[in-house]
Amino acid sequence: MRSIALLLFAGLAAAGARTGTPAPDTGELALDVELVRGELPGPALWKVSSGDHVLWIQGDVAALPKRMKWRSKEFERLLEASQEVIVDDSDRAPDYRTEREAARLTNASKLPRGQTLQEHVSPGMYVRVEAIQKTFDIPGNLESERPWAAASWLYDRAFYRLDLVDFRARETATKLARKAKVRVTMLEFKPTFAEYLGYLESAWGDECLSRVVEILEDGGFGIRRLANAWSIGDIDQLRDLVPAHELANAHWGPNEFTMCLRGGPQRAREYFEQRTTAWLRESERVLRDHRSTVAVMPIGWLLAPDGYVAQLRARGYEVVEPE
Repeated sequence: MRSIALLLFAGLAAAGARTGTPAPDTGELALDVELVRGELPGPALWKVSSGDHVLWIQGDVAALPKRMKWRSKEFERLLEASQEVIVDDSDRAPDYRTEREAARLTNASKLPRGQTLQEHVSPGMYVRVEAIQKTFDIPGNLESERPWAAASWLYDRAFYRLDLVDFRARETATKLARKAKVRVTMLEFKPTFAEYLGYLESAWGDECLSRVVEILEDGGFGIRRLANAWSIGDIDQLRDLVPAHELANAHWGPNEFTMCLRGGPQRAREYFEQRTTAWLRESERVLRDHRSTVAVMPIGWLLAPDGYVAQLRARGYEVVEPE
């Protein structure tokens, strides 16, 4: 299923403060939030400077309106004038190479024979899952799915009902860079296939479901507003909406879902530290070596008070945030 690749190591965070606008009651789809459409620019970029050397950073999200196309003339202009593009691709699952590996991944999403989802989550979480399945009219029997696989299926089908797509600006940025013949540096921290399989087979409990449940319980109201805010580049709304409604990397730091799918808290911390160290190392390199560099990373890392931008500022770099 597509959702395996979508959710593994996505860096889901515990829910943050809710927005001030009231959400509809549970059980009601948020289709009254009209999605934007057409060609739209997305948010402006963060500017990190060291003298006359500049690193421009585009913040990325997971959910965008199905009928919206991201086209930023500013991003394209900056990219074409740059010597390198850095792209965070570290939450991708490892590729499987054979039909046997594909079958093993599918099997890893299933509970051992005779066990049920209801046995592996709390009663309260199970009720919430049932309510979301009813709200979004999601077909299928989730009882045989591991909790992370059930979460993935709920999110995948809710996207379809909400007219959203799993879009990542990183993919468009990579294509544009290669077309312009600008060097691309991909930051990837993929486990081996065997490690990946082991993580999937050991993933249990409420922590594997909680973030997806929190996002979808309002009928998709928040995530549709988030998709609109990113599309039109509304930074104020993004600061409000990302912590509560962004699926991937909404905060700075390890979280329940990475612990679930990384084999526990220690491995989740190691992954986070490895990823952070690589970003800071590459940023300092390009700020030293290039006049202009463009990067794409999760927007939650940029917005967090203790996040990536804050760390660069603490190291003495000048940071100008978009308004």
